[in-house]
Amino acid sequence: SCCRLRVLQHAPLAVLHRLPASSRAFVARTTCLCSLTKVRNRAMTSSLAHPDADGGVLSTERQLRMRRVLTNTALSFDGDETKEAAIYQLLKHVKIDPDGGILNLVDSPIGQKSKVPALTKNSLQTVEAVFAAFRTVSNPAAMIFASSRMLHRQLCSADGVEHLRRELSRLRMGHRIVEFSFIGANLMELSLAVGCILLTLYHVFKIFCHKENVPPVTAICQDAASEKLVSDSPHQKGANVKIGEVNPRYMYEAEFWLADLPRLQNLSALRLLAYAHPNLLEKRRKQFCNGNDMSRAILEGFFGCKDHYLTDEQLVEEIAKVIVQSDGLEHTDDYVEELCSLNPSQALCKLQVYKNEGRLKSDEKHNPKMLDRIWRLNLFWFGEMICFGMLVTICFMLGTLEFFHKICRCSLILTDPTAPMMTCALFFLLFLNQALGIMHIGWLLRWRVETFIFGGSDAVVSTEEAHIMRVYLGELVERVWGVKSLNGFQKLTILLGLNDDDLQQLVVEESDAKAAVIASIRKYMDKRGLSSGFNAALTYAVAG
Repeated sequence: SCCRLRVLQHAPLAVLHRLPASSRAFVARTTCLCSLTKVRNRAMTSSLAHPDADGGVLSTERQLRMRRVLTNTALSFDGDETKEAAIYQLLKHVKIDPDGGILNLVDSPIGQKSKVPALTKNSLQTVEAVFAAFRTVSNPAAMIFASSRMLHRQLCSADGVEHLRRELSRLRMGHRIVEFSFIGANLMELSLAVGCILLTLYHVFKIFCHKENVPPVTAICQDAASEKLVSDSPHQKGANVKIGEVNPRYMYEAEFWLADLPRLQNLSALRLLAYAHPNLLEKRRKQFCNGNDMSRAILEGFFGCKDHYLTDEQLVEEIAKVIVQSDGLEHTDDYVEELCSLNPSQALCKLQVYKNEGRLKSDEKHNPKMLDRIWRLNLFWFGEMICFGMLVTICFMLGTLEFFHKICRCSLILTDPTAPMMTCALFFLLFLNQALGIMHIGWLLRWRVETFIFGGSDAVVSTEEAHIMRVYLGELVERVWGVKSLNGFQKLTILLGLNDDDLQQLVVEESDAKAAVIASIRKYMDKRGLSSGFNAALTYAVAG
């Protein structure tokens, strides 16, 4: 890999002479190949003629498909039907659009495929968006009405406490602790609803504080954006093209549409149980913990590069160089590759082991005293784990208390002969809506896709990656409002119903390789009787 090559190239000459002959040949051969690859990439970049969805060229497969359609060329059926060939090309069709599909949200495609139809909602999705808007308004309103009414009855009326005690005695729970827990649950529900509504109104206020700016999508802007995307060097002409920053208005608007409104749809204290879900504890821990940032700060102090803003890979690469120089022995390529695959925390622990054993050989520009502060990092990790455990415990206890309160309250209302039928039905529907939203499935699916796109291989969205994601979503909202082929209602349904499928269609590009693999696998399954009999019967009934 490139990291392994850079580590070997920066190693002392004596260390390189101790390497096996195959490793020395690898260094020389890879250096030449890297130079040839750069020349070839520049040649390909300079020959770009048509901007495509990925900011590059009109793909060869798309050109061939268009040529076959225009010339009425017959298809060739020479696909490989072996499953081994499909396994080797399983993910060959997957490629990520560098601009996330933003440049494809245009009214009239300018040398590229428009992805506006992919975001347009059908009839069922439109109904879902309208129902989501209804739940966004009705759920917090019902929460405020129910909790404030109960609090007024329990605290402001003369016999409120006695009435609550009589109700709890019907459930054989006439204990003072249960009475206080019911009053506390109502206070928590009211505070949560009012707080989330105020947060939403704050984002609305910030939206109107910034002036709307919908730039026209012209051919010049499109060509400039594509030129910027295909530039592989900051010294090239395209790298200096300034497209413009995202208006903060649209970043707040993305927060409003994609976070605030979905939160209000199922808002309740029951949502605290989602944070303590057993299957998500490890993901929550990785989000909560901040050990890599602390390790990066110590490593930047060790190398004296706090003002250079090195990436994690570059810091680990520097540590690998120090370890290779400290050993002064013959290392295999696999060992160097293993060093370069560590994260900052693991690399720092490796560096500490070398220092404790007295094998660390640092240069004058290094500061070994920074490694003496690792005990602070260990103390920080311990405190972090204690805080995370306490947070999970508190969320579980409060969520369980609210669930217990809702169950008891629903039982009391349904068994009260004086309660109107409409009150019973509305409270039951409110409880059902909040119970369905304990784990917000739409948010969970979109969070998974966003983590896959922006989180990288470690599946952790850092602070910088979260900012990139906010900028991307803000630009996406800006582009949606700028599409003139959609009316206002269609734009509202897109923003209300933006889900993980929409993000995947925007970001992921496919090629004809997948279609060829699927066709060959279908042929392989039909020949060996592996196809579904039920689907085959349905196909025969429909197509004959």
